[in-house]
Amino acid sequence: MPELPEAETIARQLQRDLAGRTLGAVHLARTDIVHGDPTPLGELLPGRKVVRVYRRAKQVVIELAPPMQLIFRLGMTGRLTVVPVEAEIETHTHFRVVVAGTGGELRFRDPRRFGGIWVIREGSDYVGRRLAEVGIEPLEATTRQFRGVLSRRRQIKALLMDQSAVAGLGNIYCDESLHAAGIHPLTQADTLTAERALRLLRSIKSTLRRAIRCKGSTLMDYRDAEGREGSFQRLHRVYQREGMPCKTCKTSIRRITAAGRSTFFCPKCQRHVTRERSRGSSSRSG
Repeated sequence: MPELPEAETIARQLQRDLAGRTLGAVHLARTDIVHGDPTPLGELLPGRKVVRVYRRAKQVVIELAPPMQLIFRLGMTGRLTVVPVEAEIETHTHFRVVVAGTGGELRFRDPRRFGGIWVIREGSDYVGRRLAEVGIEPLEATTRQFRGVLSRRRQIKALLMDQSAVAGLGNIYCDESLHAAGIHPLTQADTLTAERALRLLRSIKSTLRRAIRCKGSTLMDYRDAEGREGSFQRLHRVYQREGMPCKTCKTSIRRITAAGRSTFFCPKCQRHVTRERSRGSSSRSG
């Protein structure tokens, strides 16, 4: 948390609020959260114009002019909000930058500090942690691209959670998408038939789009760029619903460990089969 829908929600809101605006004074409470270009942010950011804001994987990217990228990784507890400059500064607010002409400022708060800020500027030196390469974007993935990912010999939940394979999915939306597709989380990815692989891709896309419309899921810390909770948690069909009836068949939801994470599924809707008949055939088993 936050995952793709939460990061997408924040990016869209910041695009609305920041695009075309000029950044002003910077306050940085912790220098250890900044990676990439070693130039102090107080020297780099003032006077730069926001070209656009977008999402890549679980990250929010602010593109600036003269050319530079300011990338925020939210981690487990990161919040990126635009608030009035006179608003009370919450504890663990590590970064603030004034948005000129608006009376507001962009703030980054991260109590557990699993997130951070990356400053990417062509030709500059680089210090600190590097951002890992990420895989295909699920909302844009073609069937061929997705089948290529599924060719790996791994359990499907672990594969979908792997950011180098599929960008932006985490525990919540993996569980919800697998349930929607009727696929057990321990299924071997390379045994899925073409029909079920397509069903899974469609389920991932529809689940993510519904979550984005709800502005994400708030279980604990997540808030959008306006400081508001998401509402998709009210529509979860399996995630954190252990012992509760499946909304499809009324069977009790079970919890197991997969990919090192608590994983929720319906044992009736998502029956576990050890191997599909063939990659090119359809399967009636669940």
